[in-house]
Amino acid sequence: MLRRGHRFAPFDSRGRFTIAAILITFTAFSAISVFLSIRTTQHSQHRAAVLQVAARQRAIAERYVNEILFVSSGGSADPSATGSYLTESADALLDGGEAPALPGDDDESGLPAQHGKVIRAQLTQELRLAHDLTATGQAILKHRPAGSVPLTAGEDIAALDPVVRLRVLAALTANTSLNASRAIASANDRGISHLITIQVLLGVAGLLTSLLLAFALIAATRRQTAHFRSLVTASTDLVLVFGRGGCRYASRAVIEMVDRPEQELLGDGLSEFVHPEDLGLLRTTCEHGEPAEIVFRMRNRHGEWRQLDAHVTDLRGNRQLRGVVLNARDVTERMRLEEELTRQAFHDGLTNLANRALFRDRLDQALARSTRTHEPLAVLLLDLDGFKQVNDTLGHDAGDKLLRAVAERFAGAVRPSDTLARLGGDEFAVLLDPASETEAEEVARRLNQAAGEPLVLAERELSVGASIGIVAHPGGPADGDDLIRHADIAMYAAKDAGRGHHQVFRYDMALEFGELMALEGELRAAVENGELCLHYQPEIEVESRRVVGVEALLRWQSDTRGNVPPSDFIPIAEATGLILPLGDFVLREACTQAAAWLSEGLIDESFVMWVNISAKQLAAGRVGTAVDQALSATGLAPNFLGLEVTETAIVPDGSAGERAREELQMLHDRGVHIAIDDFGTGFSSLGQLRHFPIDMIKVDRSFVQGVDHDAKDAAITANIVTLAHALGLVAIAEGIESDGQLASIRDLGCDLAQGFLFARPRPADEVRLVLAEGSCSPDDERDPAAA
Repeated sequence: MLRRGHRFAPFDSRGRFTIAAILITFTAFSAISVFLSIRTTQHSQHRAAVLQVAARQRAIAERYVNEILFVSSGGSADPSATGSYLTESADALLDGGEAPALPGDDDESGLPAQHGKVIRAQLTQELRLAHDLTATGQAILKHRPAGSVPLTAGEDIAALDPVVRLRVLAALTANTSLNASRAIASANDRGISHLITIQVLLGVAGLLTSLLLAFALIAATRRQTAHFRSLVTASTDLVLVFGRGGCRYASRAVIEMVDRPEQELLGDGLSEFVHPEDLGLLRTTCEHGEPAEIVFRMRNRHGEWRQLDAHVTDLRGNRQLRGVVLNARDVTERMRLEEELTRQAFHDGLTNLANRALFRDRLDQALARSTRTHEPLAVLLLDLDGFKQVNDTLGHDAGDKLLRAVAERFAGAVRPSDTLARLGGDEFAVLLDPASETEAEEVARRLNQAAGEPLVLAERELSVGASIGIVAHPGGPADGDDLIRHADIAMYAAKDAGRGHHQVFRYDMALEFGELMALEGELRAAVENGELCLHYQPEIEVESRRVVGVEALLRWQSDTRGNVPPSDFIPIAEATGLILPLGDFVLREACTQAAAWLSEGLIDESFVMWVNISAKQLAAGRVGTAVDQALSATGLAPNFLGLEVTETAIVPDGSAGERAREELQMLHDRGVHIAIDDFGTGFSSLGQLRHFPIDMIKVDRSFVQGVDHDAKDAAITANIVTLAHALGLVAIAEGIESDGQLASIRDLGCDLAQGFLFARPRPADEVRLVLAEGSCSPDDERDPAAA
């Protein structure tokens, strides 16, 4: 047991920083003294070289005069070289550089530039005198009057004899050089004197600084314990020190957390506040000094258990401490956050149900258990019926509320031990473990009943159903992916059976619904591999039989399946979102073909290339962008393009319908034609039609097929044509397959016609022949070549 011990004060002073400061002070002052000595010595060496060269100038000047006189008397000498030595040495003395070596006298010397004002003035005067001396010597050698040489140093010797003049200039040069030498020597002496003074001052300052630091050492040793104790006391870290007597020190943060005096925490008093499950770990750690990190719980003043993350330091070998130190931090909030992040990683944020990752983990665990015990289990996949309509008409907020409400109902329809998950969108999954096929079907019925109960959203009473696929596993080894795939196929079968149904997976289902899934994969590959193309079906003016436009229709010639009907692959494209890239492809290809026919002179300004636009494309809000890109890429004018949209694509209320109307209005204003396709099969009203930019109404083929023998179809067709003309629109009948149908729609006043009677959808090359003729009669289709 931990025993109550004496109060422990672990922080004392060593004064190491003050001692280090004293050593640094001595080092710094010594380094400065040595640096100044070296620098002064170097300056003295430089000045000695300067003195030598300056003193040499007198000898060079005298030699120059003697050589001039010697050459004038017929002797042989080189006074020009000597004069060059004189001037070059003067330049080096003034501005620094290499003073040339004098033959037979000394070596070449490197000189620093002089900075003293007086010295520079004297050296400048010497340089001028040297120039005047050499110029006068040259004049004498060339037998020119010495008085013609301009003097630059301010000498007043113009009336003197040339030889006397030359000697005077040499003497002046030597005297000026001598004066400069004396000034430089005086500066050197002053530098040495300054060095001695500085050395004395540095010594005194170093001594005084060291004495002050020594006194500071005493004060530092007194402050250090109080300083570190203040730091630990003010720290939010929880510091505990344990020794043989139990807890020997508790920081203020610990005292404030448990709200007890320090004396009650020392010894064994701390164990009262440690969680009983963690007390053994804490005692073992304090006895052995390991592990290096532990997490334990302590109760705070409010009775709440707080999680403490402690770093353990074993200082029992330290003769001043001889204990185990715990530096702990309250990580309760962090651990709660980690738990929340973990929950979010495995739970759906909208419904708080398990997500796909957690569902797969639970399924794998259930299959592992089933492999051992051979107990049966079942997997259910659910897809809400009508959820898309709720999202499109009421908005995504209403859709989210619907998902939350349905999730709560589903949770009440399953057992607490079962796993209910939302896989994404409106798709849910249930793992029943254990469960037989009969029990799974019973759960499916409860889920359908829960989903079908009326629900009020956006002041509307709604009810949705669920299509449920069930796969029952009898027990033993199985693959989780296979179970989910089979449940998915069963769910497709339930959808095919109608709203609110469930289906148990049977292997014969895979032949039908697995084929649809395979078709989706092949369609995606067909888009990438270029297996898609366009065929074109002409639109004929009824009275003149003139071709006034064509409708672009997508065709798929599969490498493996052959010709795949649009009725097989267009619904899959709609369901999977592939309709968006397919729609862009059709627009681009159709505009390219129209531009080609226009450049060949086959069509005129009245011709329209019609392209079908799906509800998905309008809902995505990308039709305008796709049209702009297609027209820009092909250079086609907007009036050559027409868009066919169905009634169901434009009639939704709310933001979806408004967005579709605005986008179509923008395109219509630019000259793009708009047509309502399959008119009469949707739910549009006259009020809605007035708000949409429409140029043409297409009478659906379901009415046209009976127009020549069914009075109801004839009446509906007549009313649609009359409505179109009343609104100032063009009426076109599609699906014309017989002469009787053609005669009937002509009598009803229909403007345009389209159908197999005139031409089936054909490749562009075959349609080019029709356009070249300018018209299309019913006999054309009966022509084998035309077919």
